[in-house]
Amino acid sequence: MRCCAHILSLIVRDGLKDMNDSIVRIRSAVRYVRSSPGRLRRFKDCIEFENIESKSLVCLDVETRWNSTYMMLEAALKFQTAFSSLAFRDHKFDQELSKVKGLPTSDDWEYARNFLPFLKLFYDTTLKVSGKKILFVEYLYLSIF
Repeated sequence: MRCCAHILSLIVRDGLKDMNDSIVRIRSAVRYVRSSPGRLRRFKDCIEFENIESKSLVCLDVETRWNSTYMMLEAALKFQTAFSSLAFRDHKFDQELSKVKGLPTSDDWEYARNFLPFLKLFYDTTLKVSGKKILFVEYLYLSIF
């Protein structure tokens, strides 16, 4: 039998397939910002311009690890307006992202915002069962009783 964390991973990966284009566009925006100190500085300027108060920044995910995609989306959503500001201030931002799938659209941000609570449920559950040698059936039994 498969372990509980692996089953959760398979479920989430399947769900993320429906959001793939949105995730790719958001990931590309994050990758652009994180790719050089100059770009990161311009992004920080946009954060300041948009009056976003956060001690954290965006983090790039590892495409094969859905939990890092969750963390990337969670962080990126805080900076949605800074990404929009960057599109106006940095013409290379649009040029670079148009090579992939383009800038994140308002629909992409909305999909991510709506999908994030579901990912959080799986993320929290995975944290609970990770590192434990527990089968899915055992987990269900322990959760129910």
